[in-house]
Amino acid sequence: MRHLRYLVAAAAIAAFPLVSPNPYFINLAQDIAIAAIGAIGLNILLGLSGQLSLGQAGFLALGAYGSGVLATNHGWPLWATLPVSLLLSAVAGGVLGLVALRTRTHYLAMVTLAFGYIVEILAQRWVDITGGSMGLIGVPQLNFGDFQNGAANYFWAIAATLLLLQMLNDYAMRSRFGRSLHAIKESESFALTVGIDAARWRSLVFMVSAVLAGLSGFFFAHQAGYVSSDAFGLDRSIALLIAVVIGGLGSAYGPILGAIILVILNQLTAGLYEVSYYIFGGILLVVMLFFPAGAVGAVQRLFGRRAGGGSGAVPDASGAGAGGTGAGAGSGGAGATAQTGDAGGTGASSTTDGAAGFSFAAPATGQGPILELQDITKSYSGVTAVNAVSLKVMPGTVHAVIGPNGAGKSTLINVISGLYQPDSGSIRFMGRDITHLAPHRRAALGLTRTFQNLQLIGTLTVAENVMLGLQRGSGFARGWLRWLASDAEERDERAEALRLLRFFGIERLADVLPGDLPYGHRKLCELARALAQRPTMLFLDEPIAGLNEGEAKEIMEKIRGLKALGMTVLLVEHNMSFVMQLSDTVTVLDYGRKIGEGAPDVVQRDEAVIAAYLGTGEA
Repeated sequence: MRHLRYLVAAAAIAAFPLVSPNPYFINLAQDIAIAAIGAIGLNILLGLSGQLSLGQAGFLALGAYGSGVLATNHGWPLWATLPVSLLLSAVAGGVLGLVALRTRTHYLAMVTLAFGYIVEILAQRWVDITGGSMGLIGVPQLNFGDFQNGAANYFWAIAATLLLLQMLNDYAMRSRFGRSLHAIKESESFALTVGIDAARWRSLVFMVSAVLAGLSGFFFAHQAGYVSSDAFGLDRSIALLIAVVIGGLGSAYGPILGAIILVILNQLTAGLYEVSYYIFGGILLVVMLFFPAGAVGAVQRLFGRRAGGGSGAVPDASGAGAGGTGAGAGSGGAGATAQTGDAGGTGASSTTDGAAGFSFAAPATGQGPILELQDITKSYSGVTAVNAVSLKVMPGTVHAVIGPNGAGKSTLINVISGLYQPDSGSIRFMGRDITHLAPHRRAALGLTRTFQNLQLIGTLTVAENVMLGLQRGSGFARGWLRWLASDAEERDERAEALRLLRFFGIERLADVLPGDLPYGHRKLCELARALAQRPTMLFLDEPIAGLNEGEAKEIMEKIRGLKALGMTVLLVEHNMSFVMQLSDTVTVLDYGRKIGEGAPDVVQRDEAVIAAYLGTGEA
């Protein structure tokens, strides 16, 4: 169907100038294509990564003037001016991308707005280069030497470029690249813990958006043969934003549909210039209130389809699930597969779960601690949350960290996973010092975690959330070529996600959005995502908080099954019955200090631990 869709689009592009009633419609189609190219870039920036830019017109201006000045004043051929235009836009986008690492939301919008104004003022005042308010006159048109059929030739060139960009955009939306951007948009800390370098992605997306805007500016400059600074004001940036929102923010075909609506509305309201902003503002308000998914969402609703790709309803609760009839890890599920290799041998042993298709490299026992903390201290504004804590976690064990509320347990997990930097102390993982290693680098080493407050991406289905953990695969260009040839890579990723969901008994919920699930199923989904990362060590931050007794028992069996496979688990939990039944070693924190450690039965008799939980030793 994908190939057929592209072939139909290519045929329509080829035929349109030949069947168009007059040149007006060809020029209208050119305007739509120019707007769509810029809208695709803004949609990736805002719809996927959540970065708002009100300065896209500045990038369009750089693309237009970069090519227009070289072609008009210096006689460069257009094929040589194009890369210069894109380079100018890319450099500007890269600089603003660095700024975007330090600013968010409306602050970033103000920075980009200022950038757009600066470019517009430079275009007006730099008369020797840009022509000032008079603009550049006599810019070479993109007609391939055929003035009579120039409009058709130009349309074929820009429409073919748009089709190619749409194909690239479709792949980005459906692949791990799009899922990564969704994760960054909703929770940057979560994205870091699944191995996504959020800073690099934010900068790269800003640059890609700028390049596409510059490409749109290049085509604009060589359409009419005239470039004026008036064409790159704030209204141009707002128009692109309106096109993206009206079309469907974050959807694959929203930019094209939005560009069509925008250009047609511009034509219909051409004689109502004084009130045109009120018209567009009213339309935008209606869309945001009643059609938040835009025109694409309205079309999908019309055909009874759901924007997230799900079925629109949670399957019947009968069957496997949390506390249901899924394969229990301790009863023939994960526990059915024994760990290979001698426990006292050297090197790493490979472990596989035949039922879930789950495999990971587990360090052989007898080689010393897999994780070692030495005098870790972390303070917030003078309040010490973790105070000189040292602990050793042995491979293949379940090590619990317990303590009253405010004892510093979650802070300790955040320090180990890299979300917080310790004030002092050191962390070693598998013999390597990772104290100052970035969170996504630690995730790549096999340190995986879940969160006390569930971190599931609401715009992705359950299966796609699990696929977020599969941060593997080929680069973008190679992946796109493979995707054009077949869906093999996407099918393999989905099949692996389904095997993990089957392991937790929730495979039937694969195409449901997390927000439509009960809390227990969402917990299982997050565990499946964590296992998709192929962890060497798994951090579980209150995995049974909010669950009923049956769901908690199911989670316990899964963790036991993972331990049987050789996985190391660091557990933070308040439920003492759960902790004491499951753990090999228990570390107790109170007011940030370690007050006890040992086997569960030893810790339960420790007077300091009893005092911490009950108030006094006598109690």
